[in-house]
Amino acid sequence: MAAAAVNARALQIDEAISSVVAEIDGISELKCEQKDALKSFVNGEDVLALLPTGYGKSLIYQLLPRVCKKLAAMKDSSLFRGVENPIVIIVSPLVALMEDQVNEAPKFGVSAAQLGKNDEEIMRGNVELVFGGPENWILNDKWRDLLSSPRYRQNLVGIVVDEVHVTYKWGQSTKEGSPAFRESFSRLGELRSLVREDTPILALTASADTQSRERVISLLNMQGARRITVSPNKENIRLSIVKLPKNNMKCFDWVVKTVRDDGVAAPQMIIYCRSLKTTGDVHQYLLSELGQDAWVDGDPKRRMKNCFIGIYQGNTLPKYKQYAASSLNGDGNCRVVIATTSLSMGLNFPNISYVIMYGPPEDAEGILQQVGRAGRGGSFVNAVLYYHGVQLINVDKAVKGLLKTSPSDCLRKALYGLFEDSPISVEPGHKCCTHCHRTCTCAGEACETPFPSSESFINIVKLPTRYRNVDPEDRILIRENLQDYRTYLLANTTHLYTNAEACTGFSDELIDLVVDNCTHIFDLDYIVTHLPVFYGEHAKEILRIMYEVFGDIEYVEASVLESFEDPDIDYPGYFDGPDNFDNDVSSLYDSDSDQDSLADFVL
Repeated sequence: MAAAAVNARALQIDEAISSVVAEIDGISELKCEQKDALKSFVNGEDVLALLPTGYGKSLIYQLLPRVCKKLAAMKDSSLFRGVENPIVIIVSPLVALMEDQVNEAPKFGVSAAQLGKNDEEIMRGNVELVFGGPENWILNDKWRDLLSSPRYRQNLVGIVVDEVHVTYKWGQSTKEGSPAFRESFSRLGELRSLVREDTPILALTASADTQSRERVISLLNMQGARRITVSPNKENIRLSIVKLPKNNMKCFDWVVKTVRDDGVAAPQMIIYCRSLKTTGDVHQYLLSELGQDAWVDGDPKRRMKNCFIGIYQGNTLPKYKQYAASSLNGDGNCRVVIATTSLSMGLNFPNISYVIMYGPPEDAEGILQQVGRAGRGGSFVNAVLYYHGVQLINVDKAVKGLLKTSPSDCLRKALYGLFEDSPISVEPGHKCCTHCHRTCTCAGEACETPFPSSESFINIVKLPTRYRNVDPEDRILIRENLQDYRTYLLANTTHLYTNAEACTGFSDELIDLVVDNCTHIFDLDYIVTHLPVFYGEHAKEILRIMYEVFGDIEYVEASVLESFEDPDIDYPGYFDGPDNFDNDVSSLYDSDSDQDSLADFVL
């Protein structure tokens, strides 16, 4: 294309975008990266946009249909000629996220629907933004055929994959011999074979490291993708990491005090947990500690609408999820929501003051997603990660490295250095992270700003030192037991490796270290923190051997070690389900009462 024609085309796209933005209330102008992504997408280019949480990624595709209409109406423009009603399909991982975007679309003057909700209008091509999960787009012949139909081949102007980091996390298996959680995510590249050849793809996420970006481009068959990146380092979020002594929920006592003292004026908080069991445990702890103070004015009927503590996870009734989410959007009394990762993607809550991670996410991208829920309104906020040794099972090397960051190094640089080349600290140091706060000299030779409540308890909670005297005969017995256990593992393995360590993950080094450190081994926390153990069952067996040899600890049942659950394939929040699904789920609970009481509310 001649340079003059390229310039004219670019000017027309600029004019169309400016015209659409001017017509929408509440938007004065697009951010530079938003506009660059939209321009490239309109121009038919594949785009990978890595933009921070709260940046406005969705706005890029929400404006696309109107921009296309403007260009089609321009006399001197050849763009989108023959397009009667521009259509954009959006692949989204969560039902809640789809519903949120469908509800938001009218604000921008575009129509939107979710597959299974307004099918007749979708089939006719009358819906501009069509949302669906990957299973519908890839596995359902009805929707595959629709994409190949003349109406859609003529009017489809783009494919959007939202929260694109889940294409490889959920679409590909992470365990040998196990199926992927949602394999359809890894097959989204097939969409290119169903639509018009020049249909562009827009891939959106807030978190993907350099290697992951290449995986996304490959999985989606993106061609010459334009990469648009904004640093995820949000300077209004203070970061902290606190190691706990064992599984100690005293770390939440400051939350209890804040809610008790401030009530409905308490800052909004999200507490992320890695398993359904832990969300229930934390929920019960907060309710138990607060007592009547968990409800507005001590509500004697303990109605849901007056409860300060909410929960959002796979087993939570839809009405309680809705209460928690609407409260975080400013329409409800709930101040603290305990949640799994289902509340960490896409949903926009502008006034979260604290994000608390109880146990590290399995990878650094998960940390970035959860930290990014805080501070979207621009106010100064806190993100804190609490962990104890057992919770390090099933996390990757990058997360373990982050947790071992030297006190002399900046936590912010350690985290964001995984996603960009030259992350910067925040000044003054007390606004940056725990480590920088300790060396902050904003008041001359020192810092007068106290550490936040989320960290101040660590001076109170101490782990007592335990020690036992061990005879040489006991060490021999421990070694023999450990070797017997490895023999058992070898007899039951199906791996075709050449040595015992590769087959079982139970190395000679591990056996030697257990024997050397048996004077200090009293719990799982010590084992996971100090020994090269890679499997929870191995840690439990080591502790069982300590019990058998010394008898000075309580016997550890199999249920003690928390199981970190893979995403639940039966959780309705992931998939597009039938309209009566909520009723089916609700029938499992006692919902006869007209009042939403604690009996319903507590899991």
